[in-house]
Order: sequence, then structure tokens, then C-alpha cells
Amino acid sequence: MFFSRILVAFDGSDLARKALDKAMEIGKNDSRIRIDVIYVIKMHTAPCAGIDGFEALEEAIYQQGEEMIAEVQQMLSEIPNYSKTYLLKGLSPAYIILNHAKEYNSDLIIMGNRGLSGLKEFLGSVSHTVVQESPIPVLIIK
Repeated sequence: MFFSRILVAFDGSDLARKALDKAMEIGKNDSRIRIDVIYVIKMHTAPCAGIDGFEALEEAIYQQGEEMIAEVQQMLSEIPNYSKTYLLKGLSPAYIILNHAKEYNSDLIIMGNRGLSGLKEFLGSVSHTVVQESPIPVLIIK
């Protein structure tokens, strides 16, 4: 078994869906491969508590994340591999992905080369940071 635990960074973009498809394709080769999928809600540092509508906006963003996770779980139910989804919040999605990979002993990260934020350079800022900082292999999907 080449990989035993794959972490997929998912944000709902087309490239994230391709990344999940690739992880599932790899997983189909060996049902012992575990697939973890992480959806990160980026929190902002500006003090927004108490601002009209902030709580409603925060709840809507979290609800969107839950909907994405439910969609991912449905997709993962098509393969026999053990899988788990995670909905996390934080200031830096890249470092949340890296810390999660380390904490759960992932041996491969799969993600799109850019996410919903669009093209900032050849790689998006999150994927660029993950590639530069990761001690484990990162498969970038284009």
C-alpha cells in the first residue's frame, strides 16, 4: 500500500471536486486506504461581534460548510474505504490543513491548484503554502 491515509482539502470548487475524485480513484485500488476530507471556514481577525448581521452571516457560512460536508459524505459513500469529514474554522486554511495532516498522520494531501478565491498566481495562496510547507507529498490537481 503506497498511501494509507489521504487528506483532501475541499472547498466546493471544481478543482476540489476533481481532487476528491482523484482520492476516491486511488482509494478504489485498496480499501484499506483511509480518506479524510477537510473543509475549512476562514475566520477573519477583524472584531465583528456585535455588528448588525454578523452573527447571521457567520451562521450562513457555517451552514454552507455543513452542506458541502454532507455532499462529500454522499460521494464518499460510493467507495468501500473508511472515510471521515471535518468542518474546521481558523485564520489560515493552509496551516489548518497542514496541522490536520500532521495530527492525523496523513501521508498524502490532495487539493486543487486554486480554490474558490480564484487565480492569484500559478498556485492559489492556500495551495502554494501547503506545497511549500508540507513535509509529506502534496498532489495538486489542475
